[in-house]
Amino acid sequence: MKVVSLRFPGRFEDAFLYMGRLITITENHSVRAYDMEKIVNKLQEEDETLLDAPKLLFFRNDWIDNERFRYRIDDDNGKVSFLNAVNKLQLQSIEIDENFIETVEWDLKIDADFLLDLNIYNGRLYIGTNTGLYHLDLDWEAESITPIDEAQKRIDAKCIHTTAKFGTVNASCGSEGWFSFLDDFDLGMNNSRQEKHITEYSLRTAWLDFDIVNYPTTISPILFNSVGTTYIEEPIHPKKNFEQENWIVTDLDNNPFNLNTLFANLNSGNEVDINALQFVHNSSQALFISTYDRVLIALGLKRGGSSTTTVSYVRKYEGLRGFVSSIHTISAGNGPGLVLEMDEQVLLFAHRQFIPIFDSEVISIRTFARSKHYRNIVSVTTSNEVLLIAIFDEEAY
Repeated sequence: MKVVSLRFPGRFEDAFLYMGRLITITENHSVRAYDMEKIVNKLQEEDETLLDAPKLLFFRNDWIDNERFRYRIDDDNGKVSFLNAVNKLQLQSIEIDENFIETVEWDLKIDADFLLDLNIYNGRLYIGTNTGLYHLDLDWEAESITPIDEAQKRIDAKCIHTTAKFGTVNASCGSEGWFSFLDDFDLGMNNSRQEKHITEYSLRTAWLDFDIVNYPTTISPILFNSVGTTYIEEPIHPKKNFEQENWIVTDLDNNPFNLNTLFANLNSGNEVDINALQFVHNSSQALFISTYDRVLIALGLKRGGSSTTTVSYVRKYEGLRGFVSSIHTISAGNGPGLVLEMDEQVLLFAHRQFIPIFDSEVISIRTFARSKHYRNIVSVTTSNEVLLIAIFDEEAY
């Protein structure tokens, strides 16, 4: 497993990769944008021995999976040349600063003391702060990316976490519950856009297929089924549907289901001790659990025709180093992986192994599992820089 990093020095609060740009929020609440295509092109122009490794690792992950790349890697000389380029990148400490590339920067103009979350969905910035949730639309076609309008305030409650999918944006607000902005871009039919406020305490939410899981604590996944979905039969102009969503969630059920109750019916040998849970996270098809005895557990979730949820498999992995603060999904080679935030370390879990990829405390971690171009990249924000960490599994090719 190869781990390659680009370093962006500065005092940042968060960072997000989207549509060819690294969007960072500085400590002064300005947005600083880096053009990733210009960065990888310059790296390749300055050192031809790097071949196209910078572009494939940091700009076009999808090209790694195409037939042309696999044909190239099947050739011994082609594989050796590419791995040599990746090894050279891995050994370098590449710093992307104002002397390396020109950036674009502008003030957010948000009345908040603390920025608590950053998300970009369907071309729109969502910013959680101590004074509420704001959104900001940007002109992504402009060479110097700029806001189209001023930031709009969506809610007054302190917003600590956001998730977005299927046209819907969820904002977690602690004791104020969570807000679901259903069909926030009017992509569905019959004016399905609406706002729902669920009063249950919310630290974060996550998507389970079309449904939403709320976490009132770090170990309590509460499932809210979507009861209204719309299939987009006619193509929507890409300027309105950046994410190319085919389905839109338009309503939620009012009868939540505690996913922890699934543990009671597990077979002998697959038991999960609910008192040992340390952290729980879900992807679209599985629950991931870390325990106080330092075991990572994966539970496959199977959805029935009536949205009944059952466990399809239980897998346990020992050797977890310390306690987990957050879990993120990532593409690692030809299979899924996890990025685990620990107390003072970031681990990649892939191929049943825990692999250190960063050794220090972090402010935030982002992965981009739904992205076409950045599925193997981890964005790590620290007190003095943003790191883009690309994962390349040479054994997959």
